[in-house]
Amino acid sequence: MGKILIVNTGPTEFERQGQYPLMDKAGLDAPTDKWAQAALKRLLEYQLAAVYYLPVAEAFETAEIIAGGYKLEPKILPGFENVSELSWKGLSPEEAAVFDCPLGERQTDDINIKFPFNDDLVQLRGKISEALDKIAAGYKKETVAVVSHRALSVIMVLHFLHMDNCHYNQIAQENGAVNLFEIRGGMPSALYINDTCHLEGLL
Repeated sequence: MGKILIVNTGPTEFERQGQYPLMDKAGLDAPTDKWAQAALKRLLEYQLAAVYYLPVAEAFETAEIIAGGYKLEPKILPGFENVSELSWKGLSPEEAAVFDCPLGERQTDDINIKFPFNDDLVQLRGKISEALDKIAAGYKKETVAVVSHRALSVIMVLHFLHMDNCHYNQIAQENGAVNLFEIRGGMPSALYINDTCHLEGLL
């Protein structure tokens, strides 16, 4: 059975500068490498075959540190090789909050906000889901890590749980959290979600 670990980055520079809405301000002073080293320590119980990352702030640096612990080279998630960095630049705090803060409201699949590379939530989920399914098919007996920032980590968890986008705000993803899914007969099973036990001193 293959396993896929979804690794959330630490706070982005936008968050540290207060340009992005956050519910929890803890740990913002710790640099990216501290969060990445904590995640690596948590992942060392697994034998990783590959480390992938999505082109979002701090994801490459985090993936590079995790991959380095296994003498691997990080790879960009399939299908995102020609996409410029996905960031919240150009979105107002109110627009960004729809995707990254629990507003206490159910979001629908027809959210009109566009991401900087001109995909909406439905289109983005389709791309990410296709990439994850490709990885699951290619590593049927191995363990792979995928590094991303909170918003896209949530989308990945939704995909593996077969939950609609309207449940976006019901998936908690703390900075530095790790999620583990095991692929059993082609069906993902959640072994743990939003694990932060390795983040003592950061959260």
